[in-house]
Amino acid sequence: MDRVAGKRAVVTASGGKMGGAIALRLAQEGANVVLNDLVPGLTSSYAEQIRALGREVIEVDGDVTDRAAAEAVVGAAIDRWGGVDILVNNVGGMKGPYTHELADITEDSWDNTMRINLRGTFLCSQLAVPGMIERKSGKIVNIASTAWAGGVSPYSVSKAGVVSFTRGLADELAIHHINVNAVAPGATQTRVQYGEEILPRIPMRRVNEPSDIANTVLFLASEEARQISGQLVIVAGGANPSL
Repeated sequence: MDRVAGKRAVVTASGGKMGGAIALRLAQEGANVVLNDLVPGLTSSYAEQIRALGREVIEVDGDVTDRAAAEAVVGAAIDRWGGVDILVNNVGGMKGPYTHELADITEDSWDNTMRINLRGTFLCSQLAVPGMIERKSGKIVNIASTAWAGGVSPYSVSKAGVVSFTRGLADELAIHHINVNAVAPGATQTRVQYGEEILPRIPMRRVNEPSDIANTVLFLASEEARQISGQLVIVAGGANPSL
């Protein structure tokens, strides 16, 4: 129960099932955690569970695609604990219908989806990295999606951007012993509840639980993964559209 003992973690969008599971899993293994969500109060149940483990937890509401909110979230860890050891950029989603038809994509859907999936990841990383460089250590885990592998959809394109950003940042920060990786979940039981009709498309015939993503993030955030950087880990029950 000490794989990330004493580490200072920030998990964005941690009021939902996936982000909350990630934050809780890190806390179970010894981390103190800053929780964040756009919706006030959404992180409270996870905060209670983390406190029950004897860990410190800070809740900061706000949209991290806005610089002031990102500064507040990352700054909370710096002000309270002196820095960020683990940054999980989990914030993401889309605006508008999920479509691969170019003619159906609106400019607002395109712009807003790019902002949701890329801007917060960029801002929080930019704010957390200087301290990591100073300490010559740190772990950044970005949440992508199997949708990154192709498609005209703004969601697919933005998640491909997360993968590209991960690889570029990993290369830049490797000299400082900072690991940057991405996790690409397949179908996961979060706000969207998948039925049995999707199972034939998944070789292992089961949908991800949030804990499947949380366990993967924990591994990448631990010293067990100290030689892994710039990688995309696909968690999708054997489904791999990138191959």
